[in-house]
Amino acid sequence: MEYKVTMPILSDTMDKGKIIKWYVKEGDFVKKGNKLVEVESDKATMDIESFVNGKVKKILAGVGEEVPVKSVIAVIETEAKNNEKLKVKSEKDNVKLKMENGKLKNEKLKKAPEKKEEIDIDKLISELTSSTEKSISGNASPAAKQKAKKFNIDIEKLQNENALAKPAHEKDIDEYLINRYFTKKAAKLIKEYNIDIENFKLNHKIRENEVLNYIKENNIAKITKLSPNQLAVVKNVENSITKPTFFMFDEISLQKGEYKLTAYLIKALANTMQKNPLTRSILKENKLLTYPSSNISVAVARDDGLFMCVIKNAEDKSLAEINDWLKEIKTKRLTIEDLTGSTFGLSNLGMFKVKRFTALINDKDAGIMAVGSLIDGKMKVTFTFDHRIINGTQAAKFVNDLKVEIKEIQ
Repeated sequence: MEYKVTMPILSDTMDKGKIIKWYVKEGDFVKKGNKLVEVESDKATMDIESFVNGKVKKILAGVGEEVPVKSVIAVIETEAKNNEKLKVKSEKDNVKLKMENGKLKNEKLKKAPEKKEEIDIDKLISELTSSTEKSISGNASPAAKQKAKKFNIDIEKLQNENALAKPAHEKDIDEYLINRYFTKKAAKLIKEYNIDIENFKLNHKIRENEVLNYIKENNIAKITKLSPNQLAVVKNVENSITKPTFFMFDEISLQKGEYKLTAYLIKALANTMQKNPLTRSILKENKLLTYPSSNISVAVARDDGLFMCVIKNAEDKSLAEINDWLKEIKTKRLTIEDLTGSTFGLSNLGMFKVKRFTALINDKDAGIMAVGSLIDGKMKVTFTFDHRIINGTQAAKFVNDLKVEIKEIQ
C-alpha cells in the first residue's frame, strides 16, 4: 500500500513550502515518528515526520524546490518489508520441496521473474528523432542534443569525464556553456538577470564588465525571487489594508533603565491589556474570541528578515525575563509557536532615530502600537486599532491606562 506524504499547512497564510533538507533517500526504511524532511513555511522551518512504517519509494520534490500545500512530496510503500520477506520465504520453500522429492535431476528450477527495466523516456524520444540528432552521441534529451550540436559540444566525452549530467538536459548544456565562457562574477549576473547567453558571442571568456554593459544598454531588470517570509509579509499587508482602522496619536514619558526600552513597553502593554479585554480579542467567523493571556506580537529585525515574534503570557513575566526573551528571539530558530497566537502588536523604530510612524496591524490582532525615538524622556506613539473590535472610546481608555502603567513600572 502506498502512503503519500504531502506538503503540510503550517500556518494560516501558508500557500506553499520550500524543501530545505531530506533526512531520507529513496529505498530507505522508515518507522513512524522518523524525521523525513525539513520544510520552510512562510513563517518558520519545521521537520516533518513519518506517520507510517515502510520504505521510501519515491521522493518527488528536490532540495530548494517550492511546493504548493497539500501537494505530494514523497511516497512510502507501507508493505515493502513484508513483501520482501514473503518473496525470500517463498523461494526457500520452493527449493526445499524439490530437494525432498528428489526432482532436481534434469529439472530446471523456476527463476524469479526478472525486474523490468525502467524506460528512459529521454532516450526513447531521442531514438525516435531525426538522424541529425542521432549523430550526437551521449545520453541526453533531444533539446540538449540540438543545443550541443549548435555549439559543437561532445556530450558523450563530457559524460565520460563526469563533467556533464547523465542524462543531460538543455539546462545542463546551458550551465556548461556558462561555466566555459563566463567568469564566476559574469555567470552570477547572467543568472540573476536571467539573460540568454546566446546574446553574447561565445568565442572568448566573457567578464563582468561586458555583462554589466549589456544590462545597462538594454535596461534589464534584476529578478529577485521573494522568500517565504517576504511572501508572508505581502499577504499580511494586503490583509491589513482591508481592515477598517483608525489612529490615535500621543506622547509617552519614559526614562532609560537597566533593561531595553522595548522590555518596559512590552510589560506595560501586557498589564494594560489585562484591564482592557478587547485588546486580547480577535474576530473569527463573525465571532469575537477573547483570550485570557496578553500575547503580544513584536516586530523583530533579524539577519534572516523582519518577523512579528510573539511573546506569550507577557503579563506573568518579569522585566528581566522579557529582556532575555528579546535577546534570545534575535538569533533562535523560529517555530510556528514563536510566530502565532497574538492579539496586539508592538513596533519600535526609536533606535533608528525615527520620531513617529504608523504601523500596519499584524495578522488577526486587534491593534498595534508604533513607537518613535526617545527624546528628552518622551517618545511619540501612534496606535492603530481595528474598528471592528475596538471603538474610539475604548481605545482612548486603553491609551490612558497604558500611560499610567508605564509610570508605575519605572
